[in-house]
Amino acid sequence: MNDPSAASAAFRDLAAVRAHNATVTQRFMEGLSKEPKPAATLPPPDVRVLRDMVFGRADSAEGEVELRMNLYLPTPSLLPAPVIVWLPGGGWRMQRRGVGPNLIRLFAQRGYAMADIDYRPSTGAIWPAQLDDVTAALRHLRRIAPEYGLDADAIGLWGSSSGAHLAVLAGFAGARPDRTDAPSVRAVAAGYPSTDLLCVSEDALPGGILGDQDPDDPSWGLLGGRPADLPDLARDASPVHQVGPGAPPVLLLHGDADLVIGPAQARRLFDALVTAGAEAHLLLVHGVDHGFLNTAAWENPEAPYRATLHSSRDAMGTGEREVVLTPGLVERFFDRHLRGDPWNG
Repeated sequence: MNDPSAASAAFRDLAAVRAHNATVTQRFMEGLSKEPKPAATLPPPDVRVLRDMVFGRADSAEGEVELRMNLYLPTPSLLPAPVIVWLPGGGWRMQRRGVGPNLIRLFAQRGYAMADIDYRPSTGAIWPAQLDDVTAALRHLRRIAPEYGLDADAIGLWGSSSGAHLAVLAGFAGARPDRTDAPSVRAVAAGYPSTDLLCVSEDALPGGILGDQDPDDPSWGLLGGRPADLPDLARDASPVHQVGPGAPPVLLLHGDADLVIGPAQARRLFDALVTAGAEAHLLLVHGVDHGFLNTAAWENPEAPYRATLHSSRDAMGTGEREVVLTPGLVERFFDRHLRGDPWNG
């Protein structure tokens, strides 16, 4: 026979437990309601800018020159910052720091250290001086990594036009066993580069630049003569002919209305990377000519740049999909390859 007093005690205990739980929950909810609300838009982190840092000296037609960089450092940072090196374009002869995207916004305020570097113009030194300067900058960044809180093992390259050409070649050089002087690079984003100097005119769009008969063409200045007359040197300076095992992931961005460097140049490199089994992505931006990374227009969400994306992950490069080009797309490419992923340990 059940004991009524025991049942009554159990009921009282249950009521006490429920009252206790309710009290704790209420205190939690009241405390939560008193917590300050986060700002609707969190303020961006401060960026420390170090200008005119000398990273090397090199010979030029004007004598020895200093090679300098500007370094944009996110602060404060609890972890070593991944690094993206920006290489400005200018036909290998008119490039200068400060030309290109706003490196504070893209992407120092997002936690990347951004480096904007010099390389010798072809008017003072011909190929391969420019590649030597890029690798010298990479070596310097690795040397100063402990002092400035840089992640020396997470360096990417980003460039436009002639700078993109050098970015790709520096990325490939870092993967070659015979180039122990070239630091390894984890990812490359390249805007409208020349990729095969022997085929630039062949790949030109109707009405585009035909440089193979023009001594004023930038490729003549880079090599010291007509590419067709210097085929070995032209191949050495052409990314298509330097694709090899271990090539880093490459994101190619090219306007499909580019009259300076035809988009077929980007397609050549994309196809070579796919054939080599490397990760590659080709973004053909609709109706856009050369130089769009040097403008703010590609950042405008009110008039977005639409593009067709080809990827080595889509049926070995044969698939395509329509996307919108934004700075976030470029940032996510670098995020995947330069930032540590705790789920892939």
